[in-house]
Amino acid sequence: MSASTKNSQLDWLTFALNVLIEKGPEHLRIAKLCELKGVTKGSFYHHFNNRAVFIECLMSHWYETTTLSFIEQANTQGSAQEKLQKLDSVIANNNIEAEKHIRAWALNEPAIQIYLQKIDNQRQQYLAQCYVELGLAQSQANDIALMAYANFLGMQQIHPEPSIEDVLRISAMASKALLPPM
Repeated sequence: MSASTKNSQLDWLTFALNVLIEKGPEHLRIAKLCELKGVTKGSFYHHFNNRAVFIECLMSHWYETTTLSFIEQANTQGSAQEKLQKLDSVIANNNIEAEKHIRAWALNEPAIQIYLQKIDNQRQQYLAQCYVELGLAQSQANDIALMAYANFLGMQQIHPEPSIEDVLRISAMASKALLPPM
């Protein structure tokens, strides 16, 4: 990795997500990040005007990579059933470990809560859209999307944590029980 790539904005964001996972949100302070990365604060300020801009960029990056990109990949499929299966596959084949850490961080960081509202709404709307395509009324599709999404998030909080494959399989099983026969 070249020096310019090592200190690119994307590298900073990837680094910050790893720090969040490994050390917690208290380490996502400018001085602490620079110390952990072994760089001066100037490297940080080259990409981010302040911590608020950094958090905005971090959450935008996470939104784009784990919501928009996942939906875009799922939408390469034809039917709603295939889209849901592809979405599960994409989730299973990507590292989503930061999810629970971001949600824990949001408990004490109001700026994060705003992003979670946007992300959660978009994810549930996507699921509901697929369920409507499968023949459900919008209100029922919304309810099942909420249930499936809450089930998916909640299962990630169990200890010992089930594998992502088990989380996806069980979440799908619960929502499929409420879908019209295919």
